[in-house]
Amino acid sequence: MKEKLKKINNKWVRLAVIVIVVGNAVATMFGYPLLPFDNDQIIAGVSAVALGGSEVWNHWKNNNYTGKAKQAQNYLDEIKE
Repeated sequence: MKEKLKKINNKWVRLAVIVIVVGNAVATMFGYPLLPFDNDQIIAGVSAVALGGSEVWNHWKNNNYTGKAKQAQNYLDEIKE
C-alpha cells in the first residue's frame, strides 16, 4: 500500500484544487459565486467528512485486516497463554 502511495503524483490534484479555489475567489469578487454554500453548510460538511474519516481510520488501526496483522495477533495470543 505504501509503495502505491509513493507512486501517486499529486501535482494534478494540487493544480485542480488551486484552479477551483482561485476561480471561485475571482468569481466571488465579481459577484458570481461558483460554490453556492454558506458558512454553516461548509462547517457541517467539513465536520461530517472529518467524522467519517476519523471513524474509518480508527476502525482500520484497531482491527486486524492484513495477513501480517493477523499473524502478529496470533503470535501475541500465543505469548499471552
